[in-house]
Amino acid sequence: MLHESGDYGELDTGNTILAFSAFELMQRLGKTPKQADAGAPSFEIAFETDDVEAGVNRAIKAGAKLISKPSKMDWGQTIAYVSDENGFLIEICTPIG
Repeated sequence: MLHESGDYGELDTGNTILAFSAFELMQRLGKTPKQADAGAPSFEIAFETDDVEAGVNRAIKAGAKLISKPSKMDWGQTIAYVSDENGFLIEICTPIG
């Protein structure tokens, strides 16, 4: 669900609903959000995919910046990192085997 204002949305994962608020909405609600910094993140959100490279390319085409290219981890998972236009760190990864 995306509110008509574009500053609030929800993603229903089936078991959990993730809610997202725009930075400006948080300010209007009296919160004091800090600008995100992918170099010093306070959290990350991860999206699983079977094709990490395609996911990274799609994210970059949508405006994300590449932080680290896809690489295979010792435990078998492939991961990459991008940051969105607000500076939030996003992991794009294969499922853990």
